[in-house]
Amino acid sequence: MNVTQQTRVGLRTVALGYLFVLLALPIGVILYRTFEPGLSEFFASISTPAAISALNLSLLIVAIVVPLNVVFGVVTALALVRGRFRGRGLLQAVVDLPFAVSPIVVGVALIMLWGAGGWFGALDRSGFTVIFGLPGMVIATIFVTLPFVVREVEPVLHEIGTDQEQAASTLGATGWQTFWRITLPAIRWGLTYGVVLTVARALGEFGAVIMVSSGFAGVSQTLTLLVHARYIDDHNTYGAYAAATLLMGIALVVLLLMTVLDRKRSNR
Repeated sequence: MNVTQQTRVGLRTVALGYLFVLLALPIGVILYRTFEPGLSEFFASISTPAAISALNLSLLIVAIVVPLNVVFGVVTALALVRGRFRGRGLLQAVVDLPFAVSPIVVGVALIMLWGAGGWFGALDRSGFTVIFGLPGMVIATIFVTLPFVVREVEPVLHEIGTDQEQAASTLGATGWQTFWRITLPAIRWGLTYGVVLTVARALGEFGAVIMVSSGFAGVSQTLTLLVHARYIDDHNTYGAYAAATLLMGIALVVLLLMTVLDRKRSNR
Protein backbone atom coordinates (compact mmCIF):
# COMPACT_ATOMS: atom_id res chain seq x y z
CA MET A 1 0.00 0.00 0.00
CA ASN A 2 1.53 3.32 -1.06
CA VAL A 3 1.34 6.62 0.77
CA THR A 4 -1.60 7.86 -1.31
CA GLN A 5 -3.69 4.79 -0.50
CA GLN A 6 -2.77 5.05 3.18
CA THR A 7 -3.83 8.68 3.19
CA ARG A 8 -7.16 7.85 1.56
CA VAL A 9 -7.85 5.04 4.02
CA GLY A 10 -6.92 7.30 6.92
CA LEU A 11 -9.17 10.13 5.71
CA ARG A 12 -12.06 7.74 5.19
CA THR A 13 -11.58 6.27 8.65
CA VAL A 14 -11.54 9.69 10.26
CA ALA A 15 -14.63 10.79 8.30
CA LEU A 16 -16.56 7.61 9.15
CA GLY A 17 -15.54 7.82 12.80
CA TYR A 18 -16.61 11.47 12.92
CA LEU A 19 -20.00 10.65 11.38
CA PHE A 20 -20.45 7.69 13.71
CA VAL A 21 -19.82 9.72 16.86
CA LEU A 22 -21.88 12.74 15.83
CA LEU A 23 -24.74 11.09 13.89
CA ALA A 24 -25.00 7.31 14.00
CA LEU A 25 -24.40 6.89 17.74
CA PRO A 26 -26.94 9.50 18.97
CA ILE A 27 -29.54 8.32 16.46
CA GLY A 28 -28.95 4.72 17.51
CA VAL A 29 -29.43 5.63 21.18
CA ILE A 30 -32.69 7.46 20.41
CA LEU A 31 -34.03 4.56 18.37
CA TYR A 32 -33.04 2.04 21.04
CA ARG A 33 -34.72 3.98 23.83
CA THR A 34 -37.77 4.63 21.69
CA PHE A 35 -38.48 1.04 20.72
CA GLU A 36 -37.17 -0.64 23.87
CA PRO A 37 -40.63 -0.64 25.56
CA GLY A 38 -42.23 -1.95 22.36
CA LEU A 39 -44.09 -0.66 19.33
CA SER A 40 -47.38 -0.30 21.20
CA GLU A 41 -45.82 2.20 23.60
CA PHE A 42 -44.33 4.13 20.70
CA PHE A 43 -47.63 4.37 18.83
CA ALA A 44 -49.43 5.35 22.03
CA SER A 45 -46.96 8.20 22.56
CA ILE A 46 -47.22 9.61 19.03
CA SER A 47 -51.01 9.26 18.85
CA THR A 48 -51.82 11.56 21.75
CA PRO A 49 -53.88 14.67 20.93
CA ALA A 50 -50.81 16.87 21.45
CA ALA A 51 -48.67 14.78 19.10
CA ILE A 52 -51.34 14.61 16.40
CA SER A 53 -51.93 18.36 16.64
CA ALA A 54 -48.17 19.02 16.44
CA LEU A 55 -47.86 16.82 13.36
CA ASN A 56 -50.84 18.49 11.68
CA LEU A 57 -49.46 21.95 12.42
CA SER A 58 -46.02 21.04 11.06
CA LEU A 59 -47.57 19.71 7.86
CA LEU A 60 -49.83 22.78 7.58
CA ILE A 61 -46.84 25.10 7.83
CA VAL A 62 -45.06 23.07 5.14
CA ALA A 63 -48.16 23.23 2.93
CA ILE A 64 -48.22 27.03 3.22
CA VAL A 65 -44.49 27.71 3.04
CA VAL A 66 -43.57 25.50 0.07
CA PRO A 67 -45.90 27.07 -2.57
CA LEU A 68 -44.94 30.60 -1.48
CA ASN A 69 -41.24 29.79 -1.64
CA VAL A 70 -41.66 28.09 -5.01
CA VAL A 71 -43.25 31.20 -6.51
CA PHE A 72 -40.72 33.54 -4.91
CA GLY A 73 -37.79 31.26 -5.73
CA VAL A 74 -38.60 30.84 -9.41
CA VAL A 75 -39.36 34.53 -9.94
CA THR A 76 -36.21 35.59 -8.06
CA ALA A 77 -34.01 33.09 -9.89
CA LEU A 78 -35.34 34.32 -13.23
CA ALA A 79 -34.71 37.92 -12.20
CA LEU A 80 -31.15 37.18 -11.06
CA VAL A 81 -30.21 35.14 -14.14
CA ARG A 82 -32.15 36.86 -16.92
CA GLY A 83 -32.35 40.39 -15.58
CA ARG A 84 -29.84 43.21 -15.38
CA PHE A 85 -30.98 45.84 -12.89
CA ARG A 86 -29.74 48.03 -10.10
CA GLY A 87 -29.71 46.31 -6.74
CA ARG A 88 -29.05 42.87 -8.20
CA GLY A 89 -26.12 42.35 -5.81
CA LEU A 90 -28.28 43.43 -2.89
CA LEU A 91 -30.94 40.91 -3.88
CA GLN A 92 -28.28 38.19 -4.03
CA ALA A 93 -27.20 39.11 -0.50
CA VAL A 94 -30.78 39.12 0.80
CA VAL A 95 -31.39 35.64 -0.62
CA ASP A 96 -28.32 34.31 1.23
CA LEU A 97 -29.13 36.18 4.45
CA PRO A 98 -30.87 33.22 6.15
CA PHE A 99 -27.63 31.23 5.81
CA ALA A 100 -25.75 33.87 7.79
CA VAL A 101 -28.29 35.00 10.40
CA SER A 102 -29.10 32.89 13.45
CA PRO A 103 -32.72 31.70 13.55
CA ILE A 104 -32.98 33.10 17.08
CA VAL A 105 -32.12 36.54 15.72
CA VAL A 106 -34.79 36.08 13.06
CA GLY A 107 -37.36 35.33 15.74
CA VAL A 108 -36.40 38.39 17.79
CA ALA A 109 -36.58 40.59 14.67
CA LEU A 110 -40.06 39.28 13.87
CA ILE A 111 -41.22 40.06 17.41
CA MET A 112 -39.88 43.59 17.06
CA LEU A 113 -41.73 44.00 13.76
CA TRP A 114 -45.00 42.15 14.34
CA GLY A 115 -45.33 42.15 18.13
CA ALA A 116 -47.77 44.29 20.06
CA GLY A 117 -45.19 47.06 20.41
CA GLY A 118 -43.60 46.60 17.00
CA TRP A 119 -43.83 48.52 13.75
CA PHE A 120 -46.84 46.49 12.63
CA GLY A 121 -48.27 46.05 16.12
CA ALA A 122 -51.55 47.63 15.06
CA LEU A 123 -52.53 44.29 13.55
CA ASP A 124 -52.06 42.59 16.89
CA ARG A 125 -54.03 45.28 18.71
CA SER A 126 -56.84 44.95 16.18
CA GLY A 127 -57.20 41.25 16.94
CA PHE A 128 -55.11 39.71 14.15
CA THR A 129 -52.45 37.73 16.00
CA VAL A 130 -49.17 37.29 14.16
CA ILE A 131 -46.63 36.64 16.87
CA PHE A 132 -47.43 33.60 19.05
CA GLY A 133 -49.77 32.35 16.34
CA LEU A 134 -49.70 30.52 13.02
CA PRO A 135 -48.90 33.61 10.87
CA GLY A 136 -45.73 34.33 12.82
CA MET A 137 -44.59 30.71 12.59
CA VAL A 138 -45.22 30.72 8.84
CA ILE A 139 -43.28 33.98 8.35
CA ALA A 140 -40.35 32.65 10.40
CA THR A 141 -40.28 29.41 8.43
CA ILE A 142 -40.51 31.24 5.10
CA PHE A 143 -37.48 33.32 6.02
CA VAL A 144 -35.24 30.41 7.04
CA THR A 145 -36.21 28.39 3.94
CA LEU A 146 -35.98 31.33 1.53
CA PRO A 147 -32.73 30.46 -0.33
CA PHE A 148 -33.27 26.81 -1.23
CA VAL A 149 -35.47 27.06 -4.32
CA VAL A 150 -33.58 30.10 -5.61
CA ARG A 151 -30.15 28.48 -5.24
CA GLU A 152 -31.29 25.21 -6.85
CA VAL A 153 -33.04 26.82 -9.83
CA GLU A 154 -30.47 29.55 -10.53
CA PRO A 155 -27.61 27.29 -11.78
CA VAL A 156 -30.04 25.34 -13.97
CA LEU A 157 -31.14 28.57 -15.65
CA HIS A 158 -27.50 29.47 -16.27
CA GLU A 159 -26.92 26.04 -17.79
CA ILE A 160 -29.88 25.97 -20.19
CA GLY A 161 -29.25 29.48 -21.50
CA THR A 162 -31.82 31.47 -23.44
CA ASP A 163 -31.64 29.96 -26.94
CA GLN A 164 -34.83 27.92 -26.68
CA GLU A 165 -36.73 30.74 -25.01
CA GLN A 166 -35.69 33.18 -27.74
CA ALA A 167 -36.68 30.68 -30.42
CA ALA A 168 -40.10 30.27 -28.85
CA SER A 169 -40.53 34.03 -28.67
CA THR A 170 -39.53 34.35 -32.32
CA LEU A 171 -42.20 31.80 -33.26
CA GLY A 172 -44.84 33.93 -31.56
CA ALA A 173 -45.10 32.35 -28.11
CA THR A 174 -46.20 34.62 -25.28
CA GLY A 175 -44.11 35.02 -22.15
CA TRP A 176 -46.36 32.68 -20.20
CA GLN A 177 -46.32 30.04 -22.95
CA THR A 178 -42.54 30.22 -23.10
CA PHE A 179 -42.25 29.80 -19.36
CA TRP A 180 -44.79 26.97 -19.14
CA ARG A 181 -43.56 24.94 -22.13
CA ILE A 182 -39.83 25.74 -22.25
CA THR A 183 -38.47 27.13 -18.98
CA LEU A 184 -40.45 25.14 -16.43
CA PRO A 185 -39.75 21.69 -17.93
CA ALA A 186 -36.05 22.60 -18.11
CA ILE A 187 -35.82 23.59 -14.44
CA ARG A 188 -38.17 20.99 -13.00
CA TRP A 189 -35.43 18.84 -11.43
CA GLY A 190 -33.71 21.78 -9.79
CA LEU A 191 -37.09 23.08 -8.64
CA THR A 192 -38.08 19.70 -7.22
CA TYR A 193 -34.77 19.38 -5.40
CA GLY A 194 -35.25 22.85 -3.91
CA VAL A 195 -38.76 21.91 -2.78
CA VAL A 196 -37.44 18.80 -1.01
CA LEU A 197 -34.80 20.86 0.81
CA THR A 198 -37.45 23.41 1.77
CA VAL A 199 -39.70 20.71 3.19
CA ALA A 200 -36.85 19.20 5.21
CA ARG A 201 -35.83 22.54 6.69
CA ALA A 202 -39.42 23.61 7.40
CA LEU A 203 -40.15 20.38 9.28
CA GLY A 204 -37.01 20.63 11.39
CA GLU A 205 -36.91 24.36 12.11
CA PHE A 206 -36.73 25.15 15.83
CA GLY A 207 -34.85 28.36 16.66
CA ALA A 208 -36.96 30.89 14.78
CA VAL A 209 -40.25 29.10 15.41
CA ILE A 210 -39.86 28.81 19.17
CA MET A 211 -39.37 32.58 19.41
CA VAL A 212 -42.68 33.38 17.70
CA SER A 213 -44.76 30.52 19.06
CA SER A 214 -46.71 30.37 22.30
CA GLY A 215 -45.73 26.72 22.61
CA PHE A 216 -49.18 25.70 23.82
CA ALA A 217 -50.01 22.11 22.94
CA GLY A 218 -52.74 21.91 20.33
CA VAL A 219 -52.44 25.61 19.51
CA SER A 220 -49.00 26.54 18.17
CA GLN A 221 -46.75 23.59 18.90
CA THR A 222 -44.93 21.91 16.02
CA LEU A 223 -43.18 18.55 16.24
CA THR A 224 -39.84 20.14 17.09
CA LEU A 225 -41.48 22.20 19.84
CA LEU A 226 -43.25 19.08 21.09
CA VAL A 227 -39.90 17.32 21.51
CA HIS A 228 -38.56 20.32 23.43
CA ALA A 229 -41.66 20.61 25.63
CA ARG A 230 -41.74 16.93 26.51
CA TYR A 231 -38.06 16.75 27.33
CA ILE A 232 -37.52 20.09 29.10
CA ASP A 233 -40.89 21.13 30.52
CA ASP A 234 -42.73 17.86 31.13
CA HIS A 235 -39.64 15.72 31.88
CA ASN A 236 -41.25 13.08 29.68
CA THR A 237 -38.07 11.62 28.26
CA TYR A 238 -39.69 8.72 26.46
CA GLY A 239 -42.33 10.98 24.92
CA ALA A 240 -39.57 13.23 23.62
CA TYR A 241 -37.74 10.24 22.13
CA ALA A 242 -40.93 9.02 20.45
CA ALA A 243 -41.70 12.45 18.97
CA ALA A 244 -38.09 12.81 17.82
CA THR A 245 -38.28 9.39 16.16
CA LEU A 246 -41.46 10.41 14.33
CA LEU A 247 -39.80 13.60 13.13
CA MET A 248 -36.71 11.63 12.17
CA GLY A 249 -38.81 9.18 10.18
CA ILE A 250 -40.41 11.99 8.18
CA ALA A 251 -36.98 13.53 7.61
CA LEU A 252 -35.66 10.15 6.44
CA VAL A 253 -38.43 9.89 3.85
CA VAL A 254 -37.58 13.40 2.62
CA LEU A 255 -33.87 12.49 2.51
CA LEU A 256 -34.53 9.36 0.47
CA LEU A 257 -36.66 11.36 -1.93
CA MET A 258 -33.89 13.96 -2.23
CA THR A 259 -31.34 11.20 -2.99
CA VAL A 260 -33.53 9.69 -5.70
CA LEU A 261 -34.11 13.07 -7.30
CA ASP A 262 -30.41 13.88 -7.13
CA ARG A 263 -29.55 10.66 -8.98
CA LYS A 264 -32.15 11.35 -11.65
CA ARG A 265 -30.86 14.87 -12.07
CA SER A 266 -27.27 13.61 -12.35
CA ASN A 267 -28.29 11.06 -14.97
CA ARG A 268 -30.01 13.74 -17.01
